[in-house]
Amino acid sequence: MQNLIQWQGHTWETKERWGEIHPGKRYCYYDPTAVEIKNGNLVLKTHYNPKSFTIDGQEFVSNIGIGLVSNTTHLSYGYYEIEAKLPSGKHLWPAFWMYAFESHPPEIDILEAYTKNKKGYFNPFAKSILGIWQVETNVHYGFRKDNTYKMTGGKTHWFGLMNPAKRFIKYGLLWEPSKIVFFYNGLIVRKITNKEVLKYFDNVTMNVIINNHVDSDVDVDNPPVSEFIIKSFKHEPF
Repeated sequence: MQNLIQWQGHTWETKERWGEIHPGKRYCYYDPTAVEIKNGNLVLKTHYNPKSFTIDGQEFVSNIGIGLVSNTTHLSYGYYEIEAKLPSGKHLWPAFWMYAFESHPPEIDILEAYTKNKKGYFNPFAKSILGIWQVETNVHYGFRKDNTYKMTGGKTHWFGLMNPAKRFIKYGLLWEPSKIVFFYNGLIVRKITNKEVLKYFDNVTMNVIINNHVDSDVDVDNPPVSEFIIKSFKHEPF
């Protein structure tokens, strides 16, 4: 099965750079058949497609194939953007994010969206008085003494009444040495200038990932059939 695709002038793997299944999320795996280029758009799917795996000598079946692409190029400071329509269905977790080739964290989540037990993202004031869609940004930048991630915290943002599962929205990031700025449809929704956070992003290169994931509460025997449609991706170097 093909594990590399060409799209928007970049080469992408159809799995994580370290493998095709997360040891802690065995209910789904990165399925190359859930990745398609259709009319120039990147389409990342979720579907029922059982496959056998063995981890630490334990054999098991993972039922849900999910679409994921991982950019093979080590990218650095600059502007990143996708124009995308989010998938519909219960317990979906689509994302546009990046983490360092050199270590993890640091990580920047430009878009993490959650439908949970609904089919859409409408969830007024979930993590912000202005946010009505469960679409979040976050930054992971180190470890605490208990070995949990230091992070700025997931935050929802106001970007109008446009349903992100019915309209194409532009999700952007400006990453520079002095700031990390998030844009939704060209509007600044969040800015990080804290030097304690930013120092973790010095001298690293980023692996850009776009995926249509599912959360751990998904029905593994009857998962959602969905499509995350990405019209474009761009990176403009700093």
